[in-house]
Amino acid sequence: MDGSSGVVMPQQVLYPNEEYFASRKFITADLNAAIRGLKAGGAGEIVVTDAHGSGNSESPDVIVEQMDERATFLFRDAPYDGYLEAVDGSFQAIVAVGMHARANTPGFMAHTVTLEPIYTVNGKRLTETAIIGLSAARFNVPVIMVAGDDVLQKQIKEEFPNAEYAVVKRAITRALADTIPQAQVQIGIEKAAKAAIEKLASFKPYEVAQSYRFEMGFQNVMQADLAGAIPGLERRDSLTLAYTAPTFPEGYRKSLRLVGMARLDRMRLMFDLVRERRDAKEIMRLYSDRMMTNWLEPERLPKPALPPAPTGKRRYWGST
Repeated sequence: MDGSSGVVMPQQVLYPNEEYFASRKFITADLNAAIRGLKAGGAGEIVVTDAHGSGNSESPDVIVEQMDERATFLFRDAPYDGYLEAVDGSFQAIVAVGMHARANTPGFMAHTVTLEPIYTVNGKRLTETAIIGLSAARFNVPVIMVAGDDVLQKQIKEEFPNAEYAVVKRAITRALADTIPQAQVQIGIEKAAKAAIEKLASFKPYEVAQSYRFEMGFQNVMQADLAGAIPGLERRDSLTLAYTAPTFPEGYRKSLRLVGMARLDRMRLMFDLVRERRDAKEIMRLYSDRMMTNWLEPERLPKPALPPAPTGKRRYWGST
């Protein structure tokens, strides 16, 4: 969704912001343009998965009811990782719509996986599209077409030289982009998808390596210190942790553990916000009381309300 046409400000991609609900139409329109192009080029079965983490636990970011009926949306009975588990050997190709530039570059909302890390694997800095491609390589499945902003276009050219690309907007800063008229965007996506599927035989997947050397760079020393609590890491410098995995999925899953630890640094921002409030002293007093109660008399803590029981069988998609 970060790389969708019409999405030009960060609040548009975060649930439950009001702007988020209006912006779902952009990722849906981009997706439908890709489906039209693939079908025009002769594609058979098309399966869609939503791997964007907007925080929407109620429904995918894609408006499934408005999706082109010639494609099927992937729902499962249990949670799954859209980057590692959506693709298997039954597929011939991947089209990635709504993608963004890699971390620490000037693309709109540029990041890799989440806000903190820079991913370098076997000496190459990765976009999320490359992560998808590296994961799919074990099934011999190539990435054939990508849509996103103009900064990502250059990065995809390095990672997937043969892939078709559709520019959907132009990055001004990481927090702002300039739109391209919707009609022009949809024509561009449809044309790129059609061209990609028509030359499907020319694509090759990433080569599967004998091992994968991950280097995880973080924004500050605290994040690296927190992530460094995970066993089996090498500290390359004050901001970088490294390790080697026998397969890409194993290395990627370990990276998510590092990211989970580094995210704890976000609590610093919460405390900074509290300190800026007029009632900061009272909030901190209540926090201290709650912390002591949790230690000495946990039975006195209020019991959290249980969520309502689901009314039907729950369906899961790639990310929430």
